[in-house]
Amino acid sequence: MQPHTMTVHEIFEKERLHVVPLFQRPYVWSQDDQWAPLWDDIETQAQNCLESFDRTGEIQTSHFLGAIVVDSAKVYGRGVARANVIDGQQRLTTLQIFLAALRDVAEKYSEEDAEAVRVLTQNRVSGSDYEQRFKVWPTNSDRQAFAAVMTAGSPEALRDLLDDQITQGKLPQLARAYEFFHRTITSFLENDEDSLPAVREADHAQRVYAIIHALRTAVSLVVIQLEENDDPQIIFETLNARGQPLMPSDLIRNTIFLEASRRKLNGEDLYTRYWSHFDTTQSAANDDHRLFWHAMESQGRLYRPRIDLFFYHDLVLRTERVLNISHLFRTFREWRSRAALDTETYLASLERRSKNFAQLVNPAGTDRLGVFAKRLKALETSTVYPILLWMMERSPSQLSEESRDRIVSDLESYLVRRFVGGYTPKNYNNFFIGLLRRLSSDHDTSLQPQDVVREYLLEGEGPTNIWPSDSAFLHGWLNRPIYYKTKPFRAAMVLRALNDGMRTSRSEAMTPPSDLTVEHLMPQKWEAHYPFSDELPEPENEETLVNRRQRLCDTIGNLTLLTSSLNSSVGNAAIGKRVAKIRDDSDLRLNAHFRDGVFEQWDERDIEQRGRRLFEVATEIWPKPAAPVTDIDEQT
Repeated sequence: MQPHTMTVHEIFEKERLHVVPLFQRPYVWSQDDQWAPLWDDIETQAQNCLESFDRTGEIQTSHFLGAIVVDSAKVYGRGVARANVIDGQQRLTTLQIFLAALRDVAEKYSEEDAEAVRVLTQNRVSGSDYEQRFKVWPTNSDRQAFAAVMTAGSPEALRDLLDDQITQGKLPQLARAYEFFHRTITSFLENDEDSLPAVREADHAQRVYAIIHALRTAVSLVVIQLEENDDPQIIFETLNARGQPLMPSDLIRNTIFLEASRRKLNGEDLYTRYWSHFDTTQSAANDDHRLFWHAMESQGRLYRPRIDLFFYHDLVLRTERVLNISHLFRTFREWRSRAALDTETYLASLERRSKNFAQLVNPAGTDRLGVFAKRLKALETSTVYPILLWMMERSPSQLSEESRDRIVSDLESYLVRRFVGGYTPKNYNNFFIGLLRRLSSDHDTSLQPQDVVREYLLEGEGPTNIWPSDSAFLHGWLNRPIYYKTKPFRAAMVLRALNDGMRTSRSEAMTPPSDLTVEHLMPQKWEAHYPFSDELPEPENEETLVNRRQRLCDTIGNLTLLTSSLNSSVGNAAIGKRVAKIRDDSDLRLNAHFRDGVFEQWDERDIEQRGRRLFEVATEIWPKPAAPVTDIDEQT
């Protein structure tokens, strides 16, 4: 490697195109973390320049912006010199956006200075090779936005050019960076209240020149030029923590497309056909992140981008091993070094499987799998995803729709019964890896996949693996709190399932609103209107009447679903008034019971009776089939 210290002006004054390879991630720098600090650095140096001009005419300090790593590429014919950007693409791209903003603002005050900046943003080329006119050419998903930023001329014109890319009112990140720098540069030029006399007394043209002079003399980077025997992949991985930390999926993409390059494959074509959707698919309106695959999903106690979770579950399915997501890239590299799958076949399999994974993490369907995927989200249980991905890849001749539905129903029954019963999920990783291995092995060729799944689930024993029996399910149903303030969506999932299960062939086809909230029939603050009955049995195990009531308040028998407005209107009134409001305004099958009779009281007996009625529905929704041998009736 050959390191050189170069100013921003020296890097971009050359006729050279810095190409960001396909395997690198899209632009991710943001205002708070990178743009604002970068502007602060440049502004400070521009102020130093103005002060130096005022005193000595010389720059007294310089500022270091970090390092970039480039690898020279071959140039054919009359093309401009090229360099592949191995590390530092976010920094180079941001500097070009800053220069574009500076150029466009400077045109208002000094055409000479605007031209001095223009030569730093545009190569002097002729011909049809459009990309060669730019000093930096980013990765595929950013090219349209980058070209618009570099050629628009103003924020208003930029928004017109990118009208089709503005989603949910948000500009692409590159355009937002341009608007930020255009705004801050304008503020610096037009601010007449600066505390530094040299800045306050300078006119607009002098301030423009001060920024340019700072870039020419005081703002520098270390440019590391790779030599013939340097391995770009190793260097890229070593330096990946600089700036915005790379996701494991970024490193995986790097590995795949470097592999394609070394095998003389058409990387552009492979990217377009198999990978581009990871970088361009838009999120639904309720997602926090504009890009679908970068939206965050929970994984245990942490949140991770969907694309990282996809690669994690994909690797679990390919390796049939329990993996540590914190070591995702290391595991991928080890697996890829041994896998016989050629590059294109592997990419094609990723593209197909990612479509199935998207249905699991963002379920929208009303079929049996779509319903299960929604309930899995509420349970926050993703360890079963590799099983579902395996199932979704089977053709109809390998696994009929009826067989798929039976697998889904058995898995859901297993998980919901364990959730209601309070069984630990800590062994799910090992348990479902065992099922995955069973499905992919020749355990018993006479069994169909749905029979393999059922047999395996029924074999589970003990608190970590058991498929709870009806009696254990009922015990948890009647006695265990299922509502928690921190996770009300879990109780809501069970109640929604009950409401769906109570519909008959004579019921109208109604889809309840998505924003229904959980309501306690006996309110959590029950003291005023809910006295203890003299006929209630004493609690067992030294439990007090108050503690028992507080526990039963959060069980299924005391919970229902209401709209937010109806929920707030029922308040903590006596049961008669609460039921009257529910009867008048709720159309849910879950609340049909309250349309008949008069409710003058609501105590522990009523909670248990309603719980038992709902349990009859629950066993139809989540049945446990008879085991081939004597079932173990366990107690918790």
